[in-house]
Amino acid sequence: MQTEHVLVGNVQEHFDRVDDILEKFLQDEKITGKNAMRFSLLCEEAVRLVKSIAKESSAVEMWIEGDARVANIFLRLQSEMDANKQAKFVSVATSGVNSAERTFFDYLRGMFIEPVAPSWSLSEYQAELRMKRERDELAQESWDDLERSLLANLASDVSVSVKGKDIFMAIRKDFTESLSTVDSRKPLCSSRQLYFTNDSDKLEVAWNAVDDCVEELELSRKDALHMKLLFEETIGMFKAMTGEFNALIWAEKYQSQCALKIVSSTKMDLDKKTELLSAATNKENAKAKGFMGKVRDVIETFGLSYDNAMKLQMEYNGDTLNYSSMGMYYDPGINADPAIMGGVMWSLGDYRDSLDQVEDKGKEVQEAWDELEKSIVANIAKDVIVGVQKNHVEMTIIMDLEEGK
Repeated sequence: MQTEHVLVGNVQEHFDRVDDILEKFLQDEKITGKNAMRFSLLCEEAVRLVKSIAKESSAVEMWIEGDARVANIFLRLQSEMDANKQAKFVSVATSGVNSAERTFFDYLRGMFIEPVAPSWSLSEYQAELRMKRERDELAQESWDDLERSLLANLASDVSVSVKGKDIFMAIRKDFTESLSTVDSRKPLCSSRQLYFTNDSDKLEVAWNAVDDCVEELELSRKDALHMKLLFEETIGMFKAMTGEFNALIWAEKYQSQCALKIVSSTKMDLDKKTELLSAATNKENAKAKGFMGKVRDVIETFGLSYDNAMKLQMEYNGDTLNYSSMGMYYDPGINADPAIMGGVMWSLGDYRDSLDQVEDKGKEVQEAWDELEKSIVANIAKDVIVGVQKNHVEMTIIMDLEEGK
């Protein structure tokens, strides 16, 4: 669903209209309870951001697009400000915002008024700060600012893209039930973060540090064993990838759950991927083996680029990439501009549901169920969420803890 577009020049005059389209969106998509409350707060933050952008010389177009699974609040501005006005505008602090929150707000506002790059995303910014903050005091301060930002904590991601004079922002919220805890609460504790690439020495260092990471979470014996297996299986999956990558992996502990999180930048090779698929007799040997093999292939395929991934999908017509349509769901931003805003997500929960709903329980479906039953990750995890946007990958593996632990 896409709501009416509101051109917001004076926010006070248009706020009631924004509120109306928000209420209608929530009602039409049957978004209720905590999800409705969080999305309403996110919309209020978006309006506050618009208020800091929209002046007499500019107006911001605002609308909502999506459904009860993934929704985006879109903002679009055609900037006509000269350099002097831009500098003056960026330097003005947003009234009513505390100093910690203002930093992130001003950063987003600066992306509208004076973009520093053709594209930017909150998730990539977070990953960059995670990698820097161990050795850079200023990066730690920026991270602390980010953790206090209501918008940054409520949103699943924030993406900004620039095309000519059009500046486009998508504030995304993923309503996936399994993410409701790990996406909206601060963890009780977190493990250290392990950085690794497909360099064998860095992989070895990551392998050797897994025990220490798990110990830092202070889990029960059984939960600690499960978390160690998730760490090892995930690192092993990246080790087997056909493209280049660098990745950060860590774990977070919540009241009743743990989340293993991975952020990665990838460089996938279309020719190598196509060669591997076409070399297999009847394409049978090209099928990803095992559950983690399927997850790896989702990353490899959609890390190529949206256009190339779609070409592979069409070329193999589901014979080797059929899993990609089972368990996959899409960021509505892809409808606005696939080349810039595109993103795809894959969920273990959706994959299970898709297999369950297939009427013809033939050989392939039975093989898929067998793979799930044999998979360490699929048996331990409540859900696995994989998000791929161009060369940026985010993966969250959610595990329920033993009762009372």
